[in-house]
Amino acid sequence: MNLKTNLALAALVFAAQAVAQDNILDMRENYNIGQTVTVTGVVTSDDNLGSVRYLQDATAGIALYPGEDWSDWDATPEIGDSLTVTGEITEYNGLLEVGPNLTSVQFFGTGTVPEPLEIAPDAMDESLEGQLVRVNGVTFPLAGTFIAGNATYDFQADGAYGIMYVRTSNSLVGEELTGCEIDMIGIVSQFSFDGFGGYQLLPRGPVDLIPAADLCFTSPVSQTNLATDGFRLSWTTDLACDGSVEYGPTPDLGFVAEALQLNTPSHFVDLVGLDAGSIYYARAVCTTADGASATSQIRPYATVSESSGDIHVYFNGAVDHSVATDELALSLGTDMNDTVAAWITSAQHTLDVAAYNFNDQTLAAAFNTAASNGVQIRWIYEGQNANTGLGSLDASVVTHPRTDGDGSGMHNKFIIADADHADLAFVLTGSTNLTTGNLVSDLNDVIIFEDQSLARAYELEFEEMWGAEGMTPDPSNAKFGAEKTWNTPVDFLIGGHEVDLYFSPSDGTTAAIQKEIDAANADMEFALLTLTRDDLGEAIVDLNQSFFVSPIGVIEQVNTTGSEFDNLIANGVQVYHHDLSGDLHHKYCIIDHSEVGTDPLVITGSHNWSSTAETVNDENTVIVHSARVANLYHQEFRAIVNAVTGADGVSDARFVEWNVMPNPARDQVWVQGVPADAVLSLMDASGREVDVTQWRQGSAVQLAFGGLSSGMYHLALTLPNGQTASKRLAIQ
Repeated sequence: MNLKTNLALAALVFAAQAVAQDNILDMRENYNIGQTVTVTGVVTSDDNLGSVRYLQDATAGIALYPGEDWSDWDATPEIGDSLTVTGEITEYNGLLEVGPNLTSVQFFGTGTVPEPLEIAPDAMDESLEGQLVRVNGVTFPLAGTFIAGNATYDFQADGAYGIMYVRTSNSLVGEELTGCEIDMIGIVSQFSFDGFGGYQLLPRGPVDLIPAADLCFTSPVSQTNLATDGFRLSWTTDLACDGSVEYGPTPDLGFVAEALQLNTPSHFVDLVGLDAGSIYYARAVCTTADGASATSQIRPYATVSESSGDIHVYFNGAVDHSVATDELALSLGTDMNDTVAAWITSAQHTLDVAAYNFNDQTLAAAFNTAASNGVQIRWIYEGQNANTGLGSLDASVVTHPRTDGDGSGMHNKFIIADADHADLAFVLTGSTNLTTGNLVSDLNDVIIFEDQSLARAYELEFEEMWGAEGMTPDPSNAKFGAEKTWNTPVDFLIGGHEVDLYFSPSDGTTAAIQKEIDAANADMEFALLTLTRDDLGEAIVDLNQSFFVSPIGVIEQVNTTGSEFDNLIANGVQVYHHDLSGDLHHKYCIIDHSEVGTDPLVITGSHNWSSTAETVNDENTVIVHSARVANLYHQEFRAIVNAVTGADGVSDARFVEWNVMPNPARDQVWVQGVPADAVLSLMDASGREVDVTQWRQGSAVQLAFGGLSSGMYHLALTLPNGQTASKRLAIQ
């Protein structure tokens, strides 16, 4: 009897009474949810996996869940303990467990931990759930990133893919994801809302990631020097070796370029003569003098396109032009759908749509106009939603749903137009669903990139979910959620601006967001529908306590399970609840909008700052490194804060637009935009105030500080109400 397909029958037929089992496999196959059972075996996990312990005998494994901890029993089980446990069979998101209703836990000394069973990455299934296994020859596509808690990471071995899951309690958190080929040990677990699929490998700390090669990569292969005809790939290894890059227009590769540097641990190869606006596949290879070799995973990389590279930003809510540095942000109000419709009807050949929900009739008419003009339209949608607008579309529009019911499912909001035409291609994305409520009533953003390279990258993601390259979807080959792989480029150069692209749940989106938060120098502003990720919440708290940056944010959903809102408030972060009419549906963050000389950027897209977005949903995120775009979003953010506080925002030092020139400086600087009642202070790296001479001319203040030691200092601007903002100042 299958436990995961007979729950209703089990509830009706079986009473929760203790029965005898021959072994763990007997329990798994012949007993049901709600029955009380007794299992005996050896513990194979520890606190790295939280309070859950895995128990294994010669036949199978099972998860033991005591609740929050093991304080009700004689001891906390450790790896190697021999146990007999009595409790009720339960299931949590597909994972079969005994507990939390445990009635007996008996310790019998030390047992023999079973040898891990060697398997392929794609062999994880119900028959192995709860067992200790080993996968040899593992590499990680996201090598070089720092491991986050409650996050999944794709891995590959012998051409097959699997998923590693790391809990917040795991000692791997904060470690760099290795670029070495490893043998990985872990316990097979499952996370699936419907009980099917979702199998994951749970390593028990760094000890379970075992180096398996004499030579390994000590950095990811990074792409730089992007141009229309090529780019540079760079990497490092732990030993000196000769490097090369195998590359080509498909994953079959076919071409080789040798590195000019011989017998060195640092390598780069310039690939030249490539086509503009195209995606190439490449891997790095290194060989030592004694024959040891290492090979990176095959990854896609994009050249720069010959498209215009224009980036357009639209909001449907109010904007505050008083903080505009050059361009005025566009607030379309109730005309957002008309503008999106105009972009749709501009398509001449193809439209690929990935839309969580759709009901707007203005957009339906636009898609039908495009279809009547001969545009081929493919459409992916979330099957849990009504998507009533689909019934209004022309019969030529081909649709394909995600229907597994996991999380929010296919939560993307993007449109790709004319990807094969450099002068026509564009990608439309942002936070808005294609519904009248989102387009007209709720606060949302739309960002459009006129760029063929980005359009082709989005098309790769689209066709992974479509399951085919043509007009007809292939459900048998379509991949959604955790089944997807990291199959798209990250780095783009669009209109001279760096743009990073991430899709969830395969690409490590949360780690990319946290990296940008950690790197903030002067400002961080966030407007979010929800924030439930502990790691992102803590990153904001840490930034707030760094003295250099004072984050400010607005969140719509502050009372949801796991919300970080109260934690932010308790740690002094200036964060507001958006309790006005119309939801704040944004998922954006602005970093260093006032520090043009650093790296002003905006993070936006469909990805809510939640674990479901990170591990289950289909999402897209763009990180746009542009002072112009950052200021446009800052204008809208300023208007949001004005609305929730009922003030004009001027009394908040974080909203004073002041600039320091020059920076770095030698003997003096001019500070522009200083309010008449504000006080300027110069502090050294330890926070001690330094004596300087000040001279004011209107809203400009000159600071003279000749004789100070070179180094990093901080200028603090303080208003009479005590509000303070600071900027870094490098003194040479």
